[in-house]
Amino acid sequence: MQKKVIIELSFIVIFGIAIGIVMSIVANTFVQGVNIASEYRGSGNWAMFEFRGLTYTYSGIILLLSAAVTLNIIKSLLKIDIWGGPADSIYAAHNPKPSLDPKKGFGSTIAAFVVASSGGSVGLYGPLVHFGSTVGLFFKRLFFKRLDNDVLIGCGVAAAISAGFSAPLAGVIFAHEAILRHFSLRAIAPIFIASISASAFSNFFFGQTENIFNLSQIVPPLSEIIPIFIVLGPIFSFVAIAFMILLRFLSSFAINSGDLKFYLPFIAALTCGIVGTFFPEILGIGIDPINQIIANEFSGQYVLILLLAKISMTALCIGFGLFGGVFSPALFIGVTTGSIATYLLAAIGQTGFEQVIIISAMAAVTASVVGAPISIILIVLELTGSYDYAIAAMIAVVVSSLVTNRIFGLSFFDRQLLDRDINMALGRESIALDNTRMSECSGGDFVKLSMETDGKTAYRLMQESGVVEAYVVKGTDEFVGKISLFEAITADDEPINKHLQHEPFTLNDSDSLTVAMNKITNFVGESIPVLSANTNVLRAVVTEGNIFQAVLDVQDKIKKIERN
Repeated sequence: MQKKVIIELSFIVIFGIAIGIVMSIVANTFVQGVNIASEYRGSGNWAMFEFRGLTYTYSGIILLLSAAVTLNIIKSLLKIDIWGGPADSIYAAHNPKPSLDPKKGFGSTIAAFVVASSGGSVGLYGPLVHFGSTVGLFFKRLFFKRLDNDVLIGCGVAAAISAGFSAPLAGVIFAHEAILRHFSLRAIAPIFIASISASAFSNFFFGQTENIFNLSQIVPPLSEIIPIFIVLGPIFSFVAIAFMILLRFLSSFAINSGDLKFYLPFIAALTCGIVGTFFPEILGIGIDPINQIIANEFSGQYVLILLLAKISMTALCIGFGLFGGVFSPALFIGVTTGSIATYLLAAIGQTGFEQVIIISAMAAVTASVVGAPISIILIVLELTGSYDYAIAAMIAVVVSSLVTNRIFGLSFFDRQLLDRDINMALGRESIALDNTRMSECSGGDFVKLSMETDGKTAYRLMQESGVVEAYVVKGTDEFVGKISLFEAITADDEPINKHLQHEPFTLNDSDSLTVAMNKITNFVGESIPVLSANTNVLRAVVTEGNIFQAVLDVQDKIKKIERN
């Protein structure tokens, strides 16, 4: 027993470190690649023109149109219909039979990298989260089958956040809070190892990351800012909700656009490129503009324009197929919202803590979009290096997240899943029941008869088997009907085909346990035939007890996952 424990712990450490190394290399390569591309795009002196005495560049238009072409090539080569994101990772972590295609995960991350590098108003961290979960499942299939799917998905996600933000604590919490949606001892150790490994190897290979945000103000006493955040919290929530509603609207429009769908990425590229020509701060991930806004380098009117432009262009890009994440745009939208709030507060004499408001707004909007308030607070702590800023942000995050949850839902990702008829609010058990088919439900022995069987023979066979119902088939077990003991007595010496129940209560082998439980609510009888949905072949015969036992088995598995 001791040897088994040592071997298992060794595997956990080895694979946790391996996932951390992979994600540290991928995340840092992609993030630094986007930053290099952004510097090149901003410093280039090609494609210049003058307008009203000012010099602009239309390089963003050219690059984004090129990105749209590249995405079509990636989709065609990898045969990807829909890009993958955090919503898929969340569902996979709760699905007993997850299917995350490594090709789709890598292709989606490459697509987001191409768009963000070209200046698309999208983020990179969401696709990296999806790629991390894909890597976790890939390791599970190839090497280590003892750990559950959700644990290795959590390892990949934690490593992605840890490496992308240089925030190992936030990575661990994000994996549990946003993806797994529960805490358990069996998951904490491997996820911690993956997250810490990703951060450690990121620092080793790519250098120590300094605090991203340049902050100089001291946080005032909480008694002074709590009333302000109680008022501003709902406003931050409304901005996040407006952003998510526009995202969903444009995504829905794209899905139902028919023949126009092919041209939508090019429309988004052209539109975003034109807007970005005059407001370049909205292009790409936008970390430098965020610091400029924090430093109060723009006027209030210009920041308002940036806010509206960022919301509309991000929704247009993602909705119309210029794929990317929503995490970085949410940070930008939160910062601009907070900056506008500071201008309004200054008008009534409230000054001296503008940076606190801006950082808290950034955290509140982002938490409302991604549905991970604790993780976002920790990201603020790790990115700013300030405990006081994290505590101040916590107030705004709590208020904003509460309002968003009541009005819109837990997160944008949950609404994406709800649009696919997957309700995460019902929990892991509901999803497991929805994904367990009747074909997996164990049935019992039953009496199978042909149409030519006479009533006396049918009666004798049922009596010998101790049942009161039998099933009639023809050919290769094609279902014909059902006969009861009493109907067999009535048939006597006659063939039973004249006394059958030709349309008895049935279930399909493709029915989920959830569907089956709903169907049998008013069922009265001994047993239920399970038929092939396409061929009407009799697959099995089950009782209500068989179905209830299958449900209990699923519930037991979920309890082990969530409580061990």
